[in-house]
Amino acid sequence: MKREASAGSAELRPRATIDLDLQRRVTALARRYLAIWRSQGAGQVAVMVVERETGAVVAALGSNDYGGGDAGALDFTKAQRSPGSALKPFIYALALDRGVIRPSDILADLPEGASGINNADGHFLGPMLPRQALANSRNVPAINLIRSIGLETSFRFLRALGLHDVDAPADSFGASMAIGSLPTTLERLVRAYGALANDGVLRDLVWFEGSQTPPSTRAMSMDAARLVTSFLSDPNARLPSFPRYGPLEYPFPVAIKTGTSQGYRDAVTIAWSPQYLIGVWLGRADAGTMTRLSGASSAARLAHAVLLQLHKTRAGDLDDSGFAPPPGRAPVELCLFGGRRSLGAARGGCGQTLTEWLRPEEIPPEEEIVVSPDGPSRLRIPASQRAWARAAGYRVADEGPMGEESRLSIVSPENNSRIWRNPDAPAALSRIALKAVVEPRSAEVVWYVDGEPFATADPDKPVFWPLQKGAHQFQLRLPLQPGRSKTVRITVE
Repeated sequence: MKREASAGSAELRPRATIDLDLQRRVTALARRYLAIWRSQGAGQVAVMVVERETGAVVAALGSNDYGGGDAGALDFTKAQRSPGSALKPFIYALALDRGVIRPSDILADLPEGASGINNADGHFLGPMLPRQALANSRNVPAINLIRSIGLETSFRFLRALGLHDVDAPADSFGASMAIGSLPTTLERLVRAYGALANDGVLRDLVWFEGSQTPPSTRAMSMDAARLVTSFLSDPNARLPSFPRYGPLEYPFPVAIKTGTSQGYRDAVTIAWSPQYLIGVWLGRADAGTMTRLSGASSAARLAHAVLLQLHKTRAGDLDDSGFAPPPGRAPVELCLFGGRRSLGAARGGCGQTLTEWLRPEEIPPEEEIVVSPDGPSRLRIPASQRAWARAAGYRVADEGPMGEESRLSIVSPENNSRIWRNPDAPAALSRIALKAVVEPRSAEVVWYVDGEPFATADPDKPVFWPLQKGAHQFQLRLPLQPGRSKTVRITVE
């Protein structure tokens, strides 16, 4: 009787989906890499491995050593930390679904109007296709997308994905929620990325065999999910920010996104192949800073080692054909700079191209002028991007014939924008850049603020205005001759 009762109890005991052999191998890899990074201030590591199709968690490491120091008894897969740039793919998916952008559109990675927004490398790459902007993890295009979509809409979408359950207004985090101001957990990230990896379908993670989970839901369209997966699995699109053949590149199809929080406090990587979804976090229990350990230089290396181990044990994985393309789209070769359809090498087309999946109505016209920084050709680009192009060494096509009446416009700040001051920021940083476009180009312009002359400047160079609370008006005029821009109004809180 006693043996029968024990057998019956065993049948009722929940059975975890964890693969113990894999768990041991993942733990060994995590400890090995953490030992290398301790000299740079890393103290803890967390890893999750999930089967892509089923959502079953087959390995989960919450800390380096449960019985060791550095708060090893805490489960860092459930710790609220900054994800850095790891939320950007969801903003792009939302923008694609809402028609805010198309894959052939051009996004501007240019100096932002409001101070304090920059890229991790301190540079701006200029006009970019969405594929490039996301794969290069540029901050300014992502923040501009949130502004175009709307803060509240973006915030609600991230909540619907389960990335947060914050009961606070969206403007508490602002547009910088795209680059790390909205905390989340590694477990939430892995679950949400499952929607990108599974054609837009969001499902709960499975921790026990045979357990009942809530019905899956559609979080985004298949089209958006597959496009974002294509963006993040394209090694050429990551150039120049992430060089080829580094830890973000694999001998089989993998989509990957990294994140680094401010001050190198957190390094995050989420990667998925057609079989597995991996999440890695590296940091410190006290949320202290590490020494230049970014998601790409640390967490991505561990994720790379884990995925290679996983695919090494499955025959035939290196021959996988890749991720499925978005339905109803065809590959089109586009010029990197400007996004027009390439003429092709035989016809003297642009030298640098990317292949994008487009619908017929999204295919842009062929390039008009070959892109060349130092060749005889000139580049025809939108007026708002000309100052950047000149500074980058490109020969810009003439804006108009001599004697044409000048057209003045203000690029930054945007009309009717609302800007919040950071009370903790030094006075030198509490300012915005005033940016102008003048066609044809003029040697000088005069900036007027609230009806009074503020500065005379080269129209290709920004002028910085110190933020002052209240409503303000900006206008651009030519010195000693007719011509003025429309008035731009802003409010500073």
